[in-house]
Amino acid sequence: MLSGILARGRAWVSRIQSRRKRGHRRRQDAARRRELTILEIRDSDPQETFARRMAYLRKMDPLVFEELVLDGFQKKGWIVERNTRYSGDGGLDGKVFMDSGWHGIQCKRYKGAIQTAHVDQFARDLRKFGMETGYFVHTGRTPSGTRNRHDNVIIISGAELVDFLLLGK
Repeated sequence: MLSGILARGRAWVSRIQSRRKRGHRRRQDAARRRELTILEIRDSDPQETFARRMAYLRKMDPLVFEELVLDGFQKKGWIVERNTRYSGDGGLDGKVFMDSGWHGIQCKRYKGAIQTAHVDQFARDLRKFGMETGYFVHTGRTPSGTRNRHDNVIIISGAELVDFLLLGK
């Protein structure tokens, strides 16, 4: 219980600190607008709707995509700690508190297949930051064998990603 209260405090402080930065605030606001745009993308064929939504996500600004993913975790009711600085390539893009512990989040936009080296680096980053598990969220294809490559990395992509981002809509 105490860890949950502390997590909420950390998440609240990180949200306030990130909103104070103009670039973060602008990207967080853009992420909310992009979510509405994704909802508006529709076609008579569900496969075409999915393909057009994924194409839109792949073209999105990478930092706006990151904010969109963090918002998706919040909408699921989890406590999200945002970074006060964007990590670029390397490090964690954020953290989510669930099951009495923190889990890392890494967001990547890919047009093709994801690079296994990125998943391996994320697994190392999780250990470096003292986390047991994390979420590798991406817009590309996941090669066979990569999804189960690390027990501590949960991959969210494809239809699962679109459903995750549009939860409750």
